[in-house]
Amino acid sequence: MAASETAKKTWTILELISWGTTYLSEQGFNDARLNIELLLASVLQLKRIQLYTQFDRPLTEEELARFKELLKRRLTREPLQYIVGETEFFGLKFFVDSRVLIPRPETEILVEEVVDKIQARFEPDVQVRILDIGTGSGCIAVTLAHMLRDVRIVAIDVSEEALTVARLNAQLHDVAHDIEFRRADVFVDDIHETFHCIVSNPPYISQEEYALLPEEVKKFEPRQALAGGKDGLSFYRAIARKSTLLVNNGFVAVEHAYNQREDVLTIFKENGWQNLTSIKDYDGNFRVVMAEK
Repeated sequence: MAASETAKKTWTILELISWGTTYLSEQGFNDARLNIELLLASVLQLKRIQLYTQFDRPLTEEELARFKELLKRRLTREPLQYIVGETEFFGLKFFVDSRVLIPRPETEILVEEVVDKIQARFEPDVQVRILDIGTGSGCIAVTLAHMLRDVRIVAIDVSEEALTVARLNAQLHDVAHDIEFRRADVFVDDIHETFHCIVSNPPYISQEEYALLPEEVKKFEPRQALAGGKDGLSFYRAIARKSTLLVNNGFVAVEHAYNQREDVLTIFKENGWQNLTSIKDYDGNFRVVMAEK
């Protein structure tokens, strides 16, 4: 889309979708049409379906300039979620930017399992206390507060910038009163409370694997939200030592990489945890380990 071309031509929504899809495909992007639709929807403040109900709507010069600005960012492989400023998790919209890891669909499995276990394990009149370690965008804590009645959640992260984003998402979904966001380091900071559940999607990428990550991840998403030490297991060792933070019938639930199941199970077994179970994700890979005190 050369400058001379844009000066002469008035672009409709459908024409821009068609052009953009071809262009991104030629640049090696998967889901090129989806990328263009989401960028346009963000610029025009429309839902994707509305792009097609208004397919012949012409873009103003200002809208076209804004679209080109976002497209240039996407061409650098900046994640689409950062560009449009949001992503969906468990059917909820979350604000995201480069201060936080982008929530992944696999983490929804972790949330589902925690909700099911809490509802089965504790009486309805119990105010369940949950510790979310490494809250990031707050997607786990906010979703749990949204789904469960009468919960108190302490959500910790070492990054104050991430906590700012998490607080914004809690306010967005009207659950800020149920969550205390706290800057804390799981490796060094003491927590002087007890909980019914510890939940975490910790950093679990090893040093070797980090070097092999796609540029879209490695270049833009925060390293401290991804890197889990030399072998990727540092956070599991720290969490496994936190059993004293749980009430007697409490439990822990952690997400891990597709190839870490045995290592994570071993870490929790060696630290005295009982009734360990593994849960698979939507692709059939083991993704979550749960254990009881």
